[in-house]
Amino acid sequence: MPPQPGRGPVMNDVARLAGVSHQTVSRVLNAHPGVLPETEARVRAAISELGYRRNSSARALVTHRSALVGVLTTVPDHPDTVRAVVGMERALGATGRTVLYAGAAPEDLSAVAERLLEHAPEGCVALVPGQEGELAALQHPPPTVVIDPDPGNPHHTLAVVGTDHLGGARALTRHLLGLGHRTVHHVADDAPGHAARTRGWRSALAEAGAPVPAPEIPARTGPGGGHAAGLALAARRAAGEEVTAVLAADDLLALGVLRSLAESGLRVPGQVSVAGFGDRPEAAHLVPALTTATGDPAEVGEAAVGLLLRLLGGHDTDTPLLVPARLRVRHSTGPPPLRRR
Repeated sequence: MPPQPGRGPVMNDVARLAGVSHQTVSRVLNAHPGVLPETEARVRAAISELGYRRNSSARALVTHRSALVGVLTTVPDHPDTVRAVVGMERALGATGRTVLYAGAAPEDLSAVAERLLEHAPEGCVALVPGQEGELAALQHPPPTVVIDPDPGNPHHTLAVVGTDHLGGARALTRHLLGLGHRTVHHVADDAPGHAARTRGWRSALAEAGAPVPAPEIPARTGPGGGHAAGLALAARRAAGEEVTAVLAADDLLALGVLRSLAESGLRVPGQVSVAGFGDRPEAAHLVPALTTATGDPAEVGEAAVGLLLRLLGGHDTDTPLLVPARLRVRHSTGPPPLRRR
């Protein structure tokens, strides 16, 4: 019997067409192991013929689980956010849960978070740099994992997943020092993760007993900020400062540094080596190809979901989970030029 006009097919329609019980259809939909292959085939054929789709709202009323995971961010346009969400969706696909995404301007975070919680997500993943305290202050929040929180923010008590920014920057600095550079200059702005990368740079220089030059902190983010910082470093070099290696806190800053050095007549890596952070897809196609480090944002997203599932399962998650940053050594770094006697 086909479904009644004016409504979509329901589970009982599938059961009637397949000649099985309502419970058997439910077992097939939930991948229960106790269903005979021929029975499952009849049920799936009926589902296909009728165009049946599960009613998530009705299921939530029965199971008291929405099968939704909220993803909240104040940096929706950042490429790493997009890649992290892809990782979350990939990790959630096998669990039958769906991402409920909400982008918010920083000043609207609390209001957008409250609207998100009205949909009763089972848990949330948040990328809200510097505003984790606002999430912790919400009334009765679901289990929540934050990605790359501001380490200087003492208010958040949420589970944490992030890239090992400090370790990655330390490894990049060691790589440059290992090529023979006496020190490494640094370019960083106030973007998420840059403070930890700056600490990693300082740590590696201190460990090697190398001089710690004043970092360049551009007023702008991205290639424009890197270009301004690179011009400043070129001017410092022209004034007699030994500038032979530059670590930019992300690949977009490094892109601007590369342009400004070329405009200043400096060869990379022949006269100045340049490294970035993030391993964006474009990094390997620059001329020269950019040495960088990465904690894959998609991998971070998957790790955040894994930690959230542990929270939902009642497990302890007090220790931050860090995704390693891996080096990608390419052509933009090399030995320093020979020093003049």
